[in-house]
Amino acid sequence: MGNRLKLAGIPVISLLLILCLGCGSKQSVSYASVLNYNDEEYIGKGIESAEVFADADLTLAGRIQKQLEPDQYPDTNLSSNELQEGTEIYIVNDDTLVALQEDRSFKVFERMN
Repeated sequence: MGNRLKLAGIPVISLLLILCLGCGSKQSVSYASVLNYNDEEYIGKGIESAEVFADADLTLAGRIQKQLEPDQYPDTNLSSNELQEGTEIYIVNDDTLVALQEDRSFKVFERMN
């Protein structure tokens, strides 16, 4: 009877060990929405409608050249860990860029200090 109890406990102990090992596995890291423009990092701050920038003198800065995974940090010009390749980037002022979204709204990015 004692041997049966010991044998029945082996699967339970094995399952607990597997669960504990899984808890120690590397967890993925995700950065905030970041855009690199002219070796400066800009962080995503939200979405605004086109009307907000209707009177602004927006200048085309370029298009996203490289989209990275969310857990990667953009370190080359016109790269982002969120925006798709080809997304148009416009300059609002020295500290603010906007990305034109498919629905014609703008994702706002502010320069990180």
